Order: sequence, then structure tokens, then C-alpha cells
Amino acid sequence: MKKYFVTYICIWMLSMSLFGCSTTSNKRLKDTDLRVSEISKTTQTLEKRLDDLSKSISLIVNDGNGLHNDMDDIKNCNNDIQQTIKEIEIMIKNLDAHVCGLNANYKTTEENLNKRIDDIQKVEIELSNRLEMMKLGTKEEVKEKTISPTTP
Repeated sequence: MKKYFVTYICIWMLSMSLFGCSTTSNKRLKDTDLRVSEISKTTQTLEKRLDDLSKSISLIVNDGNGLHNDMDDIKNCNNDIQQTIKEIEIMIKNLDAHVCGLNANYKTTEENLNKRIDDIQKVEIELSNRLEMMKLGTKEEVKEKTISPTTP
């Protein structure tokens, strides 16, 4: 009986160890499967978040590029405006010089006109005096001619 007892105990221990190990390994497999599924869910969530972040970063980069291009356009427009303003300033300076020259020409022309008017007035007075002299001379001739034929 001792022989059977020991054999029985050995079989029982062997079956327990096999049954117990298989139970433990099933639990471990289930736990591992749960962890793997949780990790895969977490990984999928993280991948989705990474995709969302990459889309957001792409949008930000595109907006940044658009702003950069707009800034370049503004700089070019600003340079064009500054060039136009410089050209306008030069044109205004030239017009100012021209107007100042016209003012000087006007004064010179006015002085020349005043001199001519004075000369014309002098000539007019001189002609008037000559005309008076001629009239007087003509009257004297007429008087002489009228007096001369009657006197023998």
C-alpha cells in the first residue's frame, strides 16, 4: 500500500503541477493578451493623435509659408512704393525749381515790360512834342503865306 500510496501521491502531484501550471500559464496568456490588446489600443490612439498632430503641423507650416510669401509681397510692394515716392520727390523738386525759375522770369519780364512802357511813354511824349512843333510850324507857314501874298 505504501507503494501505491507513493505512486498515487506522485501521480497526484504530477497532475497538480501540470494542471496548476496550465492554469497559471492560461492566466498569464489571458493577462498577456489583455496587455497586448490594451497596448495596441493605446498604440492606435497614439497613432491617431500623431496623425492629428502631423495634420495640424502641416496646416501651421502651410500657413507660415503663406504668411512668409505675403511678407515677401509686402516687402516688394513697400520697395515699389518707396521708389515711387522718391520719383515723386524728385519731380516735386524739379517743379519747384521750374516754378522758382518762372517767378524769376516773370520778374524779369515784368521789369522789361515796365522799361518798354516807359520807353513808349517817352517816345509818345517826344512824338507829341514834335507834332506840336509841326503844328506850330505849319501855322507859322500858313500865316506867312497868308501875309505874304497880300503885301507887295
